[in-house]
Amino acid sequence: MPSEFGAILKDWRKVRRFSQLDLSLEAEMSARHLSFLESGRANPSRSMVLRLSEALQLPRPAANQALNAAGFAPVYPSLSDDAPELEPVNQAIATMLDHHDPFPGYAIDRHWNIVASNTGAEMIIALAAPGGPANLIEILIACAGLDLIENWDEVAVLTLSRLRTEILELGGDETLSAMAGRLAGHERVRQVDMGSIDLNQAVIPTIFRVGEERLSLFSVIAQFGSVQDIKAGETRIELMFPMDDQTAGFFRR
Repeated sequence: MPSEFGAILKDWRKVRRFSQLDLSLEAEMSARHLSFLESGRANPSRSMVLRLSEALQLPRPAANQALNAAGFAPVYPSLSDDAPELEPVNQAIATMLDHHDPFPGYAIDRHWNIVASNTGAEMIIALAAPGGPANLIEILIACAGLDLIENWDEVAVLTLSRLRTEILELGGDETLSAMAGRLAGHERVRQVDMGSIDLNQAVIPTIFRVGEERLSLFSVIAQFGSVQDIKAGETRIELMFPMDDQTAGFFRR
């Protein structure tokens, strides 16, 4: 009878579309031993769980779950936001956002909630969702009925593609799936002709209309490479850069 760890291992192998042979080669182990782990005929060592977690590119929460299922303590911490150990991380986020001003920059968590932002981003957010949700997907949906984003259809479709990719990488996420479902079900998204989107552009910007101004911005996304804390490790910093002098001048003013 498969163990809890064996069931988790098999589920993630299928999510990553690995055969047992594929995964055994990736993890540098025998396919026979892998089969025994999945069926519950063998128990993994702690190092084997970590090796398989790396081969399967498990998100940190899933790696912790696999360790627990195999009878080991989790290795990735989940600290409170104000934990002293995270002060360098929080300072790094603040520094990046402050230095990026006057251009918009913000940090978001796994579920696209805005956890930090600079002045440029706060101005755009205030126009998009005054007093509303501090969640990028909710803000994007709220903007569907406004004239703020000139190319809303294009931005929404590309955002939906990004959402679906993240869900696959995470092996599923109920919150993200619900967001993707809401966005995919939006009337404007359903009517988009994918053939009308020019994917051959070097950069596909988000184009804002603010009064008489037409602002064209593209994003660069950064993540921490060595932070082990679960929440901080999933934080993304998105910096928006101007596509033209007109946009740059607007934010500098």
